[in-house]
Amino acid sequence: MKILYIHQYFTTNEGSGGTRSYDVSKYLANMGHDVTVVSGLSSNAAFKPLPWYRLFRVERIDGIKVVLCNVDYGNNLNIPQRIWSFIGFAFLATIACIRERGIEIVFATSTPLTVGIPGRIGAAIRRIPYVFEVRDLWPEDLLAAGRMKPGLIYKTWEWLESFCYAKAKKIILVSKGFHDRMLERGFAPDRLKTVLLGADGNLFKDVKPDFQYIKEQGLEGKTIAIFTGAHGDANGLFQLIEAAEYLRDRNDIAIVMIGQGKMKESLKEAVKEKQLENVYLLDPVSKTKLSGILAASHIGLMILKQIVRPRWVTPNKLFDYMFTGIPTLVNFPGTTAELVEADGVGMATTPGDAQDLAQRIKYYADNPEERRRVGEAAKKVAWQKYDRKIIAAQLNDVFNECLKK
Repeated sequence: MKILYIHQYFTTNEGSGGTRSYDVSKYLANMGHDVTVVSGLSSNAAFKPLPWYRLFRVERIDGIKVVLCNVDYGNNLNIPQRIWSFIGFAFLATIACIRERGIEIVFATSTPLTVGIPGRIGAAIRRIPYVFEVRDLWPEDLLAAGRMKPGLIYKTWEWLESFCYAKAKKIILVSKGFHDRMLERGFAPDRLKTVLLGADGNLFKDVKPDFQYIKEQGLEGKTIAIFTGAHGDANGLFQLIEAAEYLRDRNDIAIVMIGQGKMKESLKEAVKEKQLENVYLLDPVSKTKLSGILAASHIGLMILKQIVRPRWVTPNKLFDYMFTGIPTLVNFPGTTAELVEADGVGMATTPGDAQDLAQRIKYYADNPEERRRVGEAAKKVAWQKYDRKIIAAQLNDVFNECLKK
């Protein structure tokens, strides 16, 4: 089948962002499908910029046709700039969808919700199935996190959410928590399907620990508790700074944060002000390099800002930690904490309690055999349930079901 896959933040292993769209597209192509991805230019990706006068560029990557729209996006953009990026991509992606020939199914993955505009329009013009994937429950997640207030703007996003869902043959949810919430909201069970983010096992299969990087960063001989990903307001990374204060006396433990975002400079200032020598705020690296760094680390950190209710997300970094074979600590209640404890691959800390987070880090630092045991269990579970070859096969089944109806 010919699949049109819309994702504004498409990234390969050469970039530093999430690579799920790349991985599943690659595996769908390996199954014999014709996959075209429509994407923007994310700062996390490794794509070369386009000149201002050129709207599109086509690249061929591992059997995938990638149509790049000349719209930039980055975690450092302010809210008006982000909205402009979302609107610009929706407009250009709609043109790209209309231009593409022979499409049999359209698959749009959010966020942002605006990807549903080209997805729904492109499918409607050709009278073909449209599948919408939910990676964050916008706008209610934004409201719960205090990043949006009730009012006209919120109502506009609610309308857009309804627009995205209305004509979707299937709605894919990337966590059980999202699935449960959609059922609560009255969506028909047969329209919903949970397909987790997972990770590409091949990236970790024969990975060698990058001890050279560890040495260059002054981390030799330390137990490394690592966070990878965005350094935004929603990530709540200041709790790691608080935890590091409780670990001042442990020169053998390092809190490492790799990534970028609008809060990174504020985090650096906090570390400097508190004179913490056990916190390392490092630049983002490619996914390929990151796998070696994780293999040289000891504890994976899942950190998010505390909100008024449990969180339904299951971020992809969890699965990276699992494939690496390191235990995970989760500081927020909800789906991720439940998964980690059910699979026996780590521990949930007391939400909002930096001292408890520090104690759990200390526990794994002081019990290397237990740490290794949990890590091995995590790796085994990851290969059994969360490899992206399995994820791609699940999506393939959804697409085939939609085409038969």
